[in-house]
Amino acid sequence: MSALSPLRRATQWAVVLLFLGVPLLNATGNHIVSGNLFSFSAGPLTLADPLAVLQACAGALSGTPTMLWAAGLTLLAAAVLGPVFCSWICPYGLFSELACKALRRGRNNTPGARPRLAFHAFAVKTGIVCAGFLTIALYPSPWLNQLSMPGWCTRVPQHVVLYREILWGAGLVLSVLTVEVLAGRRLWCRYICPQSVLVCLAGMLLPARLRIRFNPKACTCGKANPCASACSLFLNPRSGGAAQRLQCTNCGDCVNACRKKGNALSFVCGSATST
Repeated sequence: MSALSPLRRATQWAVVLLFLGVPLLNATGNHIVSGNLFSFSAGPLTLADPLAVLQACAGALSGTPTMLWAAGLTLLAAAVLGPVFCSWICPYGLFSELACKALRRGRNNTPGARPRLAFHAFAVKTGIVCAGFLTIALYPSPWLNQLSMPGWCTRVPQHVVLYREILWGAGLVLSVLTVEVLAGRRLWCRYICPQSVLVCLAGMLLPARLRIRFNPKACTCGKANPCASACSLFLNPRSGGAAQRLQCTNCGDCVNACRKKGNALSFVCGSATST
């Protein structure tokens, strides 16, 4: 399990390199892989952002069986593996983590040592999604796509290479990252990102999905909480509460931190309750 962290980081960087390379490949006329994190095709396999597809259907903008199937595959992966897209795939998630860690090193503290905001992060994100769909009812346009950090991170290089234009989303990504560096709280991922809502909800569907389980009998930390300090999303892996179940992205940082102590946290396919 100690190799989990470098494996995850290598996967994140591989995704970044993939979406830098795809438009370069397409520019040569090769389209065996194409698209971005709104819709991506690799040979016969097509994956799509479920929220983008749902907005298209809700606004009667479009909606084909291929789109629904592509979104369904994405949600199926989340139902089985949890919201691993956020911690293993999303390019913005990588940049946000690095920004948070850079600030932490500069201030010589940890996420768990800082105060948490009082309101429930997932409820705020859900409210943003609901507001977006109410807007669609008034004017049919996929407004929430404009708040897609993974979408912008992959669309911007695509448009630069293929169309020689820089999208305004590049400025949005840089602005949000600047706020992340100053705040050190991963505010976008925790409180705003609408794309994570459906992925997190899908991760609650299967009781036997991949998840992190806490065994209190093996915990030797007492009042210390190194696993919470390792979590960049400010979750407490030992709580097993609603926030933990909804927002844990199975990044494994807490498991790695716990491995150095009592090894009370582990990945399992089954109940999230403590043993």
